[in-house]
Amino acid sequence: MQPVRFLALLAASALIGAPLANAEDLEVNDTGNFIPSARLSFDIAPRGERPSVPHTGHGIEIGFSGASVDDKQNIGVGDSPVVFGGRAFAAPAELRHEFDWRFLEITYRYRHFFGSGKFGIEGLGGIGFSELDLTTTSGGVSASDKISNGGLVAGFGIVWKFLESTSLQSRITLFGSGSTEGVTGAARWDVHLAYALGRHAALRAGLVGWGIGSARADDDDDSSINSPLRVGFSGVSLGLDVAF
Repeated sequence: MQPVRFLALLAASALIGAPLANAEDLEVNDTGNFIPSARLSFDIAPRGERPSVPHTGHGIEIGFSGASVDDKQNIGVGDSPVVFGGRAFAAPAELRHEFDWRFLEITYRYRHFFGSGKFGIEGLGGIGFSELDLTTTSGGVSASDKISNGGLVAGFGIVWKFLESTSLQSRITLFGSGSTEGVTGAARWDVHLAYALGRHAALRAGLVGWGIGSARADDDDDSSINSPLRVGFSGVSLGLDVAF
């Protein structure tokens, strides 16, 4: 951060009577969104006769999902300011948050089906990349910032293959960046009804929820002055799977 910009934020904090170290969380909590996704997977062993239908085995999975979300946040009299993108939004105020969220993951996946092959579990582990492009507006004042972090991904899922080409799939995925600023962690839950269109393609439809957050930086890191992020959103998901 440039010294002039940092000093300006310190001055703004002093004028509104609240230290930046006690900045209010930047909060978003929205439902009813459209959350598309896509997956590309490759069987390692054994090779399935129809890769688009879940089966026991090892594989590599590349996934991408995203969403556009907007929400309002009210900070009341006596609350600390929300600090974001080089600006301090003083209370009382109504803040409008608009953002685009994108998440890319590359993971190793193992699935195992039991008994008759209808019920199975899966575990995933790998790397991920998150990007949050956020704009906050209040009273004609606007601030924008794009936050991108890489990190580790882990996931666990349950699959119920109740018809030959149709299955109910649920999964929990966790992401951690190891950073002290920006998106430091995220969690996703999803439940999908999947239908195999043919040998190599399947469609998914269901519900998805995301939780995204950031931890406040260490007190001795005075270059990190943005408010911690507390973002949650959910909605209907449509997905395309391509499998080989």
